[in-house]
Amino acid sequence: MNFTQLNTFITVVETGSFQKAAATQYISQRAVSQSIAKLENELGFKLFERGKNKISITSQGQEFFLKTKEILHSFSVEINSLRHEAATTYQELKVGYFSPFEGTLLLQKIFDANQKQPELKIKITEESIEHLISDVSLGILDLAFILDYGDQEFLTKNLTNKSIFQSKMVIGVSKLNPLSSGSVFPLTALKEKPILYYGPEKTNYLKHAFLATLPEAYQNLPVARISTIEQMQILVSSNQANAYYPDGLLQPSNSPSEKIEYLPLEGNSSAQNYHVQAIYQKNTEKKKLIQQFLS
Repeated sequence: MNFTQLNTFITVVETGSFQKAAATQYISQRAVSQSIAKLENELGFKLFERGKNKISITSQGQEFFLKTKEILHSFSVEINSLRHEAATTYQELKVGYFSPFEGTLLLQKIFDANQKQPELKIKITEESIEHLISDVSLGILDLAFILDYGDQEFLTKNLTNKSIFQSKMVIGVSKLNPLSSGSVFPLTALKEKPILYYGPEKTNYLKHAFLATLPEAYQNLPVARISTIEQMQILVSSNQANAYYPDGLLQPSNSPSEKIEYLPLEGNSSAQNYHVQAIYQKNTEKKKLIQQFLS
């Protein structure tokens, strides 16, 4: 098993066929087929079901695809960092964030830091909260901004954190919905429509965090991840779903977001508290630089 095989496999999944993968990689379709067959033989399970002029990924193949992308991403980030390390004469921070919500806070920090230290180079990555925590813990990232919500333990033994911002989670509801005229969103109304949350990658962090704040009778709510803010706003604005958002970080914009009302959830309001945490390694060599960046 080698990186060429893994990259070929990923290309096949993302393009949907051996033929398209071959065209993308400028190799023959036969070479792609042989590479996948050899990989399957080494793994001991099928990655694809072959049909006439089409393929479909198996359940094992789907799991292997997600894990392979994660591993290759981390490897690529680390290799790129090592390539430039020896030649780097400037100070550098590798910073990650989860969503455009806390990304607005990160943007302000970057702007302020570059005004004070024009020579500071900042590399930015958007990932799921789970990946951010893992990448900071492994040293792939120096610093990450994450949404700390609910009662989840997110710090590993080698990490520390600083709270950057705090507020409450709110429910976004379409102005087409009569509930939008209320002062709070009724708990019972959570069962009426799908509930969405934003996540750039496959992640259950916010789903579990949200459900953990609710009574036991609401643990089986239809909560789903949406990979783009725009799609989430359209679904909520058109009254097809509700969603939960971090209040205080919502950016005013044109249609369709202005067709949404953001209401606190009925009940124990303290359960909906959240913090944007900056996390970094306790003993990082860049601690002083990170603390200056966060100040």
